[in-house]
Amino acid sequence: MSTSTADPLGHDLLGQRLASIPSVLAGMLDAPPPPLRPASLASRRFIVTGTGSSEAHARYLAMLLNLYTDRSAAYLPLSGFTVAEPEAFADKTLVVFSQGVSPNARIALNRRGDFAHCILFTATTPAAALAAGKADRAELLQAILNDGGELIEFPLAEEYTTLIRFVGPLAGYLAALQFAARFAGCRFPQPTAATILPLLEIKPPDDLRAAMIGLPSAFSQGFNLVTAAPISDFAQNLACKFMEGVFWPCPPISDFLQFAHGPFQQMNAHPKPVIILQGGSAMEAEMVDRSVRMLRDAGLGAFVICVDAPALYSIFGFEAALNALVFDVMKHLRVDQVNWPGKGRDDLLYGFCPDT
Repeated sequence: MSTSTADPLGHDLLGQRLASIPSVLAGMLDAPPPPLRPASLASRRFIVTGTGSSEAHARYLAMLLNLYTDRSAAYLPLSGFTVAEPEAFADKTLVVFSQGVSPNARIALNRRGDFAHCILFTATTPAAALAAGKADRAELLQAILNDGGELIEFPLAEEYTTLIRFVGPLAGYLAALQFAARFAGCRFPQPTAATILPLLEIKPPDDLRAAMIGLPSAFSQGFNLVTAAPISDFAQNLACKFMEGVFWPCPPISDFLQFAHGPFQQMNAHPKPVIILQGGSAMEAEMVDRSVRMLRDAGLGAFVICVDAPALYSIFGFEAALNALVFDVMKHLRVDQVNWPGKGRDDLLYGFCPDT
């Protein structure tokens, strides 16, 4: 039966995808990633890019390389590849995250000749793209390989039909983690099932779920996410879940200390709830306590999602908790994920890829 008749809102399909995440990630963890190409292992400086949920992957990898290896990386939005001079890219490795190799991702990929090396994290392969009837995509992927580039494959291929994606975002984080761990001297080991899979069981707190379902209008007009570094630098997909899942404004993300430099004052003028993401460090616990007291003293709603894990891994728990929360709200509001607002009207930008 087609999605339009058997599952008109796409909720059953999304439920199946959510349920598959532990087994998908277990499969990635059970099968050791293949050795990287010599050019990848020899790379010292990286320019990393991606958009949509892939922006979070790109920023996560940049953090991993900068903080846990002797390599350096910088994130550059895709539009930066339309104007930068070749000299800005020389001797660096281009890393592009794009689950489905969108037209926008090709803006960066078409500049790969300006770089010393190119790595593409994607859910597709030349053979899979050709089988799906996407000959131009297959040709691009094969050209990258022919040029000496590297494809890092991660699930889920063809995660389409609905606007929001649940599998690819989590798999992309794991692919980035496995990639960085393969560099000599990396200060964390290859991730294991014992480290990652328990984090996928984390659920949103009952008070937050009850508040969001009981009075969605309190959140649909905007709320804030507050967390600590380095999570605050790659939490984009956590915020985008609400924009893509239930079509609410994307909540701004603040570091704990940044929150006291403007966002808190603005919220006193225009009260909104706050969701606080708490990791496993003792200092975070203190900052959460101070934040909650400050917010409640001002009469503002404060909800805490706690993932007792280092920042290196806690993103998996936050993803799991907010996936469950967004899915519950989506079902409650009967949000149409198949025929989403603006569907088919975004090609002027989504399909933008100038000749280079």
